[in-house]
Amino acid sequence: MSFVYTPSKLLSGEGETLREHGFTRWMSRDLLQAAADFLKNISLPAIYAECSSDNLYRYLCWHPPKGCVFEIRSGCIQEQFEEFDRRNLARELPLLSLHINERAVYSAVWVTASHYATAEKVLTGYGITSAVRTLSS
Repeated sequence: MSFVYTPSKLLSGEGETLREHGFTRWMSRDLLQAAADFLKNISLPAIYAECSSDNLYRYLCWHPPKGCVFEIRSGCIQEQFEEFDRRNLARELPLLSLHINERAVYSAVWVTASHYATAEKVLTGYGITSAVRTLSS
């Protein structure tokens, strides 16, 4: 099975101001694991992750409801991302958000299916569309 991915989009409007103050600061790659672990330990996982053309990363965090499971992967090449996506599809974790930078670096977030609609509404509030996965023909 092969898929075509449409990344999340940052929309203009009210969400822009929220995003300006809602994202973490830009971090270098060597800080990502520590940041992800810290955020996980305080129950504040990323709902959206992105990578700049300078290989700096930042997250938009969310305090999810109990029982919500996330997988967050930043700084992946396409093949790594597709492997994570296949594995999460098998685990029934839908792809929530996806950012692909100019250098084809993938950052993605998957979330528990039962909390997907709520997480999607949070993204929408920040003016971010959810990612779309479709079967390729």
